[in-house]
Amino acid sequence: MSQLAEHVRELAGEIGPRPATTDAEARAADYLERVMRTRGLDVERQEFDAPRNDALAFAVEHLLSIVAAVLVRWAPWASLLVGTVAAVALWLDLDLRRGVARFLPKGPSQNVIARHVPKARRGERPRKVVIVAHYDTAFATLDARPALVRRANGLRALTLGATALVPLVALLAVLRVAAGTMAVWYAALVVGAALLLPLAIRAHALVAPPVDGGNDNASGVAAMLGVLERIVPEPDATTTMAMDTAPMRRTPEAAREADVVIDEALLEYTPVSPAPAPFGGFGDVDWDEAREPSGPASGQASLDLDAAWGGEPAAQARPQAEEPERKPRRLFGKRREDGERAHRVSDWLGLRGEFDPRQEGKKIKSWDRLELEDEDDEDGFGFRGGTAGGDPFAAEEAARIRRKVTAGVDRALAEKEVWFVATGAKEPGGWGMCALLDAYGPDLRDALIINLDSVGAGSLAWLEHEGDARTYHGDRRLGAIVKRVVRERELPMKPRSAPVGMTDATVALARRFRALTLMAFDINGRVAKRHTLGDTADAVSEDALLAAVDLVTEVVREL
Repeated sequence: MSQLAEHVRELAGEIGPRPATTDAEARAADYLERVMRTRGLDVERQEFDAPRNDALAFAVEHLLSIVAAVLVRWAPWASLLVGTVAAVALWLDLDLRRGVARFLPKGPSQNVIARHVPKARRGERPRKVVIVAHYDTAFATLDARPALVRRANGLRALTLGATALVPLVALLAVLRVAAGTMAVWYAALVVGAALLLPLAIRAHALVAPPVDGGNDNASGVAAMLGVLERIVPEPDATTTMAMDTAPMRRTPEAAREADVVIDEALLEYTPVSPAPAPFGGFGDVDWDEAREPSGPASGQASLDLDAAWGGEPAAQARPQAEEPERKPRRLFGKRREDGERAHRVSDWLGLRGEFDPRQEGKKIKSWDRLELEDEDDEDGFGFRGGTAGGDPFAAEEAARIRRKVTAGVDRALAEKEVWFVATGAKEPGGWGMCALLDAYGPDLRDALIINLDSVGAGSLAWLEHEGDARTYHGDRRLGAIVKRVVRERELPMKPRSAPVGMTDATVALARRFRALTLMAFDINGRVAKRHTLGDTADAVSEDALLAAVDLVTEVVREL
């Protein structure tokens, strides 16, 4: 199972339904935060309040319109007032400006925000991109059935038209048009009856079971995380260890058991001799004169090589008191009095007398040739680094540094500031996206927002138009870039204007931000399994997820 499928399985399978403001939604946020932190990103958890389901607001608005239609005969002024309030409230809620929905009971929800911010040179402003996907789930409503999905545009027009006609008919009654007849009242009843179907749909949504949300929208979240893994390099092991290791506070009892110093302990210091240096050490070496002292420093232990090799200990062969005083001899450079040549620095480094660093550097030329290509090396270290090459740790560190230096970096991706935002409470009316733009609107005014919604089954497409009360056109620049990527790579994609209702991009477009939605459709032009109980993790295709990740990655590269 790929990592993309694993994300879908965790969200839609292990956690399951994730309605807004529920504990399951919070657990999904915990999972997403952990995944984002494993890439070394700073993750913010933005909390806000939102309703669990907005169906109650629409049900109230439809009911008010029906009551207004009935009151036309007996109280035309009251009918006009109630019908106007219902129509305005419905428009505000559909246009995400909060009519009755602002008065619904609310609970806590959250956005999970991770930022990849590259180091910009002086005077440079990196392109800012926001990749958005909601992780909460909807309910199995009646309007998700195939018969109603095919007639979604007609049903929306019927709802908006009937709601607007009720106050107009009431106005005719107030003006006493066709006075003395029942025609106006009958017309009002017909208009009110048209709203019974939307009212039934909204009432059913109040008791409908929640769905697992495999395609809508664990698939979008998984694709967003896949793009994150493409853009953000995996941190080093030391960085990951530092992130995963949390500071611990020990109690005095635990400190005593661990044999460590506790806060109340009285520390005493007893001078001790320094640890023995290898081969007797250099003692107090005067590096300016490069002279070796006549003996080890005070308190310093020396290594008896004769005893170490099984010979007679030097202390027994020559008493310390009878040892004649020797004159200081040069440590480096000149010959000693006993005729042996003193060790040079080049000897200690393993370099021969004919070693010329400039010539050797020209021979090596690059990191790729730093390792010896033949096995006839005199030192047998297999590394062009002198004596230090014999240390396996040093060789491993050198190889790691070489990989870091020579590894190819996709600057088109790495040098862009990319925000990865998993929004909560999208289904009850885009509350998560509203909270994001309320808090970071000035920072994201010039950003390009790519919304991933239900991309796990079917053919991928981008939405040219979306919205309920009003139709918003997707950002033309983003659409042009997507179209160019599709054309250059010969991808089987095309734009759509499907009746998908509200998305997170709709919220951004309504506030004049630059946004575009990517969504997948089945052969019938519908979003597969959307708002149905069949929307499980098994409904998501790994190929569709990979196609979405590839497309978004290429679009970000082209920006």
